[in-house]
Amino acid sequence: DFDLADDADETLQRLRKLPLLRAVAQRVGVQLVARDYDFKSPHPLTSDDILQLFPVARGTISVCKEAQDHLNLGKQYFSVGNLQKAFELLHEALAMFHQTCGPMHNMVAQCYGALAMVYYNLQDLGNAMSYQQKAIVILEKISAWDDPEVALGYGNMALFSHCLNHNRRALLYIRRAEYLLLLVCGPNHPDVAALYINTAMIHLDLQHVRSALRYLHAALTINESMLGPDHVSTATSYHATAVALSMMRAAPLAAKNEQKCHDILRALLGEQHPRVQESHHWILQFAARGKLQAQQKQLPLPDDSAMGKETLRPVVFANGGAREAEKNIPAVRIAPPKKGKRGGKAGRGVDRLAGGGNGEPVGEIAVQ
Repeated sequence: DFDLADDADETLQRLRKLPLLRAVAQRVGVQLVARDYDFKSPHPLTSDDILQLFPVARGTISVCKEAQDHLNLGKQYFSVGNLQKAFELLHEALAMFHQTCGPMHNMVAQCYGALAMVYYNLQDLGNAMSYQQKAIVILEKISAWDDPEVALGYGNMALFSHCLNHNRRALLYIRRAEYLLLLVCGPNHPDVAALYINTAMIHLDLQHVRSALRYLHAALTINESMLGPDHVSTATSYHATAVALSMMRAAPLAAKNEQKCHDILRALLGEQHPRVQESHHWILQFAARGKLQAQQKQLPLPDDSAMGKETLRPVVFANGGAREAEKNIPAVRIAPPKKGKRGGKAGRGVDRLAGGGNGEPVGEIAVQ
């Protein structure tokens, strides 16, 4: 028996019925009629809506333990910033998974996705696009096109395309990721908020400030309702909103939003944390800009677009969730692994589907 909380009715009202119905149908093996269900009615489903029943089998999938250890260790080295060691371990894991599991396997897709993030932090965006595209191809083949990991992969492709100044392609990737996340997770998922912050970053670079503010307001609403007003992601939304407002010459409002970000970060991280000190610095900057605008409204101010590019951290999707990317990443070149007994032909089977092997930039995935 389960006891629901006092606000259970309010919680159930916040749930998105369609993603919940899809998840239940997939897990119990029921195929339903594709129609517009009226979830406000007392009986939205009938027996006539069930088309077929499918057996759902559960079992154990054996993978190479040594390759799994290499993958986990590579992710740990990446999280602490040791890109050279992470690069080597992830390539070793990729080669072993290819030999033991074949090219079309979930663990191979995880290796490609992790290597894409390593290449992104090394500012090798061509290889980052190539490896992320291979991961998406594999996941679409083995987990279907509406898998959440596919949506997060498209979110990373949008970030890489934006860094390559392919803004139109980046917006197409973001639209695809948004469609999949809204379908699978609903509009109130934190990953949707992270995607909206990346969308706002692209619009800010294109000088579409009002469009960026709409996305930032949506992201802030999601983070406050789902994660709480004192979460780090909520502070990130306040800071991004402050940057956008400063570009609209609304420095007092920018300072107010940055003050909220500073209060949240100080309560969570402490006064001496670098992010708290950085937030305090921007409060002073916004306050100074506000005084300057009030005293000399006709005086041309410095270009705020550069500040927006510098202070908005993009959000990357790694290890099944969203996190902020590090800024001011040094450009480091790492030689590709030498072809040996293990890693000679790793990825070649996926190259036929994704294109662009051996570090060459690949073309655009068809986005419907």
